Amino acid sequence: MPASASPQFRFLLRASALLLLMLTLWWWLLLTPLLAGLRLSTILALRLLPGGAISSGITVAPNTDWIVQVPIPPSIAAKDAVQQTFGRAPGAPPVKVRSFKIVIARQIPTFFTLSLPLFWALALAAPRGPRFWHSLVIGTALLSALAMFSLLTYTAYSIGTNMRLIAGGLSATLWAAAEYLNVNVAPYVAPLLIALWLYNELRSEIFSAGPVPGPAPVPAAKPHRRR
Repeated sequence: MPASASPQFRFLLRASALLLLMLTLWWWLLLTPLLAGLRLSTILALRLLPGGAISSGITVAPNTDWIVQVPIPPSIAAKDAVQQTFGRAPGAPPVKVRSFKIVIARQIPTFFTLSLPLFWALALAAPRGPRFWHSLVIGTALLSALAMFSLLTYTAYSIGTNMRLIAGGLSATLWAAAEYLNVNVAPYVAPLLIALWLYNELRSEIFSAGPVPGPAPVPAAKPHRRR
């Protein structure tokens, strides 16, 4: 049976074409509103943190970089590494630290929205089921929340690195591994896993044992013999 007859091969062709289309739409039309939504949701999440109501926010610099202001809890602000970062001299009274500002290049939040066009391409390439639009909305919402969580994780990791809050050992290794998964794995794997979870038709097509059987051949009529 030729490979072109397999449902997996047909799905691969559809997904590849739709991925090019979705990436084009994402880059030229959807990126600006997606970044605006990511910025707004991240600001709301920061304001839920202790002290975030008065010392948090995200502003966009003239060069389009994001300046993220994160509230610092008093327990962390009292650490020597944080105090030294904010210029406390040895023997001097503690410096009052409320927040920390960090500059994040625009390509970082842009990258965290990449999972959305990947998911849309997979969803549109899947066989159309009765709950297609419902699953599309749920998947988009989950990946939007993941983008916000990824940006917060990246920000926390960057702040911890700048302030040298985690010097080494097992905790530093686990923290670095979490950041690796956050940046290099989750944006690519999460859309596929969510699409497979939401779309039964997609699971059936990808994991089917073989090509869909065609109609059975009609047996040739036997010639009638005269007696």
